[in-house]
Amino acid sequence: MRRADAFAAPSRTLFADLGVGAPAAGVGRAAQFMLLEQAVREAKPPASMRDGDFRLLTPAGREVLARYLNGGRIAFSVDRATDIRQMLAYARQHGTRPVVVGGAQAWQVADALAAARVPVVLDPLVDLPDSFDQIGATLENAARLHEAGVRIAFTNLGDGTHNARKVRQAAGVAVANGLPWEAALAALTANPAEIFGLGAAYGRIEPGFVADLVLWSGDPFEVTTVAEQVWIDGRAQSMRSRQTELRDRYRPVPR
Repeated sequence: MRRADAFAAPSRTLFADLGVGAPAAGVGRAAQFMLLEQAVREAKPPASMRDGDFRLLTPAGREVLARYLNGGRIAFSVDRATDIRQMLAYARQHGTRPVVVGGAQAWQVADALAAARVPVVLDPLVDLPDSFDQIGATLENAARLHEAGVRIAFTNLGDGTHNARKVRQAAGVAVANGLPWEAALAALTANPAEIFGLGAAYGRIEPGFVADLVLWSGDPFEVTTVAEQVWIDGRAQSMRSRQTELRDRYRPVPR
């Protein structure tokens, strides 16, 4: 957990990089949690600590972390089952509401995650491990977590935001490996909104909810399916793009 990236937080969620981040930082797993404990202590300093007293966190960092303790949503980047168990114990100790991001081996502790009502944001395409943290990776991760009662959401870890379009195809892979179709749809829509505190206004097509709509040519989880029409803020968008113009320009014309 390096000082520069220990707490990079979206507006409603704090992010803690554990597990696979440890080797890159040159710090072991136990030390990662010790640093996290130190950060928590610094966020609740004695009255004698001055604002200019720099330790692990800056004064601004301590202020941010303090807002997420005692009930705040904290996302833990972690894959290994043993690390997930330790994260659950840490969350119980400090009263935080954790989210597992990654969770390649989360299926191995699915019952514990379900009992603690801890959601998992996973990449359905993670199968072959690229580290010892992911030895237990399987394409059935999503299906097994869902069956155990764990709320799941999908992401494309390590593939870059420019490839976010692939997440619907990844959902199709999860369906092909045992996840119910409706559960895969929820993992792309309602579940992320619920997990990150936006479920009252986003994630569903209901009166009063904010939604952009897509009309698909078929099953959206199939690779060959295309978007026929998109509505953003209630307005139909042009479906022409550089790709469609190139297609039309160079498509052979029957004679």
